[in-house]
Amino acid sequence: MAHAAHDHHDGHGGHHVLEKRDLLRTITILVVLTVLTVVLGLLERHFAETQGIEIFGPFSVPIALLIAGTKAYFVAAYFMGLKDDGGTNLLAFVGSGLFLVIFLAFTYADTGFRDTFEERSAVPVDEIEAEALEAAAESERIQPSFEAVPLVTEPDAALFPSASAPPAGDATMEDATPAIEGPGDPETPAEN
Repeated sequence: MAHAAHDHHDGHGGHHVLEKRDLLRTITILVVLTVLTVVLGLLERHFAETQGIEIFGPFSVPIALLIAGTKAYFVAAYFMGLKDDGGTNLLAFVGSGLFLVIFLAFTYADTGFRDTFEERSAVPVDEIEAEALEAAAESERIQPSFEAVPLVTEPDAALFPSASAPPAGDATMEDATPAIEGPGDPETPAEN
């Protein structure tokens, strides 16, 4: 009798259980896509080693990402139950996938094709080398004008009276230059 009052229960909704055929179809798709990824990778490797060519060229990475994204969709939609879930999870999944595709597309457009184009300078290399040789010749031509030239070849006799005569054997530089005495020297009396 105590249970009779509690027969009706609205509580939480039940979990959606996938049918056996949906699970088998999903796992079959995942296995086929995995085998396709392995076969394409082996083909690419075989042709690269034997023929020296890449059969998909710069599109091998986008093809692999497309297959991996398809597998991720099936796992999320069926095994994680997002297919029968509300629109919020679908919006989050599709929005995230869309932004991932956009970011990868722009990144791949930059890095995926770098080796496919021959890099060219705006100025041909021959002209650059000719300009370098011309600059080196000009540098050698004007080099003598940059050599240091002494400003004074002989000392001024008025400032250095002993400089006109060659210094005697033991003469030092102090003998050739007169001592400059100023107002701060203790030997010189201060003038008023």
